[in-house]
Amino acid sequence: MRDEISKHAQTPRRLLRLAAMLAASCALPHPALAQQRPAALDTGKDDAQGENNITVTGSRPDRDPTLTEGSDSYAPRAVIIGKAAQSLREIPQSVTVMTSARIEDQNLLSVEDVMQQMTGVTVDRGWLSSTYTSRGLTITNYRLDGGASSQTSSTTGDLDTAIFDSISLIRGADGLFGAGEAGGVINFTRKRALADLQARATMTFGSWDRARVDADITGALTSDGNLRARAIGVYDIGNSFQNFKTDDRWLAHGSIEYNPAPDTLLLAGFTHQTDRHEGFNASLARYRNGEDIGFPRSANAGAPWSAIDRDIDIAYGRIEQAIGSNWTVRLNANHARSNDRTNAAEMENAVDPVDGSGTDWWYYQAGSKARELTLDFNTTGSFEVFGQKHDVVFGIDYTRNRTDNRSLWTYYGPGNVFAPVYPPEVAYPSEWSQGYQGRTDTKRLGFYGSLRIRPVAPLSLIGGGRLVLKDRTQGRNLATGAVTSLIDQDTKFVPYVATVLDVTKAVSIYASYSEIYQSQANYMSGPRPGTPLAPVTGTNYEAGIKGELFAGKLTGSLAVYRVRKKGAYAVDPSNPPAGTTDNCCYVRDGSLRSQGFEAEINGEILPGWQLSLGYTYNENQNRRESDASFAEITPKHLFKLFTDYRFRDGSLKGLSLGGGVTAQSNNFRSGFVQELNPATGLYDGPYYEYQFRTPGYAVWSLRAEYEVSEQFSVSANLNNIFDKKYYLTIGYPGYGNFYGDPRNFMVSLRGKF
Repeated sequence: MRDEISKHAQTPRRLLRLAAMLAASCALPHPALAQQRPAALDTGKDDAQGENNITVTGSRPDRDPTLTEGSDSYAPRAVIIGKAAQSLREIPQSVTVMTSARIEDQNLLSVEDVMQQMTGVTVDRGWLSSTYTSRGLTITNYRLDGGASSQTSSTTGDLDTAIFDSISLIRGADGLFGAGEAGGVINFTRKRALADLQARATMTFGSWDRARVDADITGALTSDGNLRARAIGVYDIGNSFQNFKTDDRWLAHGSIEYNPAPDTLLLAGFTHQTDRHEGFNASLARYRNGEDIGFPRSANAGAPWSAIDRDIDIAYGRIEQAIGSNWTVRLNANHARSNDRTNAAEMENAVDPVDGSGTDWWYYQAGSKARELTLDFNTTGSFEVFGQKHDVVFGIDYTRNRTDNRSLWTYYGPGNVFAPVYPPEVAYPSEWSQGYQGRTDTKRLGFYGSLRIRPVAPLSLIGGGRLVLKDRTQGRNLATGAVTSLIDQDTKFVPYVATVLDVTKAVSIYASYSEIYQSQANYMSGPRPGTPLAPVTGTNYEAGIKGELFAGKLTGSLAVYRVRKKGAYAVDPSNPPAGTTDNCCYVRDGSLRSQGFEAEINGEILPGWQLSLGYTYNENQNRRESDASFAEITPKHLFKLFTDYRFRDGSLKGLSLGGGVTAQSNNFRSGFVQELNPATGLYDGPYYEYQFRTPGYAVWSLRAEYEVSEQFSVSANLNNIFDKKYYLTIGYPGYGNFYGDPRNFMVSLRGKF
């Protein structure tokens, strides 16, 4: 839909003052200062058997192996994927973890930044938000601290990384825990409140007047350390390489933890984040024949006054109780509220290559309110039979979501992309008497369980599944109150089977099978008004090898996969939809296949040398469309690398140097546009097929950091060092084409006390 660096001598001084104010406002009393370092991972490993089972509990942060803060490592000790902490080698699917050290080294300040660096992920940037694809399939779900699955939304990419210890992605279907799409699931692990007092502040400034300060303080509120708290604040402002595009962000986060007993945890927290994006309409059109117009990267197809105001509040809590040494019961709750308000004008439509005509100005006004509650109650534990240890996971989760959407498109007049005359700003609607007004209520409830048995010490057999008890979606017209759709999916069992074989104490091979279950109740089959289509079904096969070397400091994996999806919606040729917003009529005719392989290495390859390397090959086909690609923007080859070396001795002690590259083969977008109709003078003539293709590219980066003292360090990141001009996302004839960032820098001063 519808060039370079500004220098301000006062910026560092202003940032210092602001950092001091934030730190003072967040300060917690404590008699001493100390830096928290995570304890060594207790794996409960029996050398005679070669097992690697996490037996610690997360009731206190120093006993939580999933935390990466302070480790300076690109390899995690454990992750929360199957509700309990597990090493990567135990998980029979591909998993990438962006640790705290990696996020800090690359200055990845938002989820969007992280996803651009995540192995196997392609960013499809949109007008109002981005979507992310893996293995050619959209990533539609995320989880917070191992809780119930939530749907990704317009706010997901904006989430600030200051509150997260790590961000991971499990690729493939995860229907066992309620995420049936095979693109994968994003897992967020929040920072925990620590027992030792730790205060950090970072000031960052960079290209296009970027200025940011964040403060983070945590410590115990009681002498025994059983009551702990953490507070985080962020203020981030900056312009863009695109004309009149600016971004402002405020974030406040607090959490508190209490251990009434050694094996009991009570945790509560709250996050508020406000974003304002001005001049955000940076998507560009193309010529009608598909050629790139060649706009400068500073071009902006929107009006200077266009803005999105976005707020998100997340309240969360967890109760965790260890029962004996082998069992743990958890209750995880999240309640999120988000509000979007958009008031904008944008030029749309493809450009005539002869006279430059064809574009029009449109006003776009929208409001969205979403409320989501997720609850997850589970039990994890182990028992011994015939001298072997076996693991159990059992739980129930519930999701309730209500989303209200209002939108209004208003035609203003013809536009000229080469000499734009901007329409006047219009008032945001005080009442929505026109346009689209809809409410969607969704409720999901399911039981899940898995059993991991070890008939012999090196072999694990995993079986389980999810019983979908409720999957109900209701649509309502907010203007009239009328129910527009009501879908109750049938009860469904989604199985999951896998095996892991420890070849050595450091290397495992695995295979897994899972089923895909994805609702498409918003598409109707004929005759009109239609009935909801049955869900998409499919299978996800994966096999691979994983290794953990140097006591887990270096991890690696190689995986092959095949995904098949059947029954995806396709247009009913005998009764086609009347327009793009018409949900009838469709048939279950899609047959999609995605296959390929992935290779990844993360961690310390030599003392002081951290490496993250990921390569993905993907081939996807729509077997009902002459074997054409269904995920055209997914390149066949995608390579991502970042490395950093820290000098530990000699005259260069305290210096670290690094760099990386993101490279991909070509990708494309295809579709149909209409020819000019001489009779009407409009582009409503016959349709012809187009294909927009962008060549492969590589974007390089560099990094340097110097530790001035034990408390202070200064770092610099230079991104796109060769100033490569490329499209991060290719879209459509009239909109959706986004340039990647030109060469830019960021300098950060960090203090830790």
